[in-house]
Amino acid sequence: MKSFEDFVADSAQAGHVSLIFEQGMYFVAEDLEKLLKLFEEARAPFEVIGGVAVNAHLFAAAQRSRSFVTRDIDVLMHRSDLDRIRQVANQRGYEAKRMIDGYALIGEGLHISEAIHILFVGEKPKSSYPAFNPLLDPQLMVLFGLTVPVAPLRDLLILKLNSLRPKDVVHLEILDEVGFITKEIETGLPSELRERLTLARKQFEHEQEGDAGEVDPD
Repeated sequence: MKSFEDFVADSAQAGHVSLIFEQGMYFVAEDLEKLLKLFEEARAPFEVIGGVAVNAHLFAAAQRSRSFVTRDIDVLMHRSDLDRIRQVANQRGYEAKRMIDGYALIGEGLHISEAIHILFVGEKPKSSYPAFNPLLDPQLMVLFGLTVPVAPLRDLLILKLNSLRPKDVVHLEILDEVGFITKEIETGLPSELRERLTLARKQFEHEQEGDAGEVDPD
């Protein structure tokens, strides 16, 4: 793992100089490296999902300016590998905690918002979700100098549209604006998720209209 100074120097060469932002990214990179070692030791296949996966696709497409800091790391894995993961995680100082929608591995001294959140292949985290979690089909991508198995865009969209929390809507808007949600990907989604995407886009438009209608008090 690079030192923070080297990490910032590389970012500065790419035109990114916000120390607060880069520090947040550096913490994510440290956690990601630990996660890769954990799953390698447990010999459990997985892929990164959530905000870190969105960032990986943005970085790969030279869209780093649209990236954002997220402190938790979400992964998709097989439930049959959970016991091995919990055993190795416990040895590495993580606390395994069952959640409503899956599991969390909480590092020592960290808040649950900074944990590794686990979802399981082929399951519905909540009965209200319209689609099951996709199968593993990772793309190997380089993020922070690490080779990371990342969910492909279609599967990432399924997961984002399933949960559709406020932060998921923000991530969907970014993916849409940079052209990642192609017609081919969209038409390949289940009908209920296509409907959710339409609703999310209406929300994008509504927010943009609201921003355009604001009056500058100065």
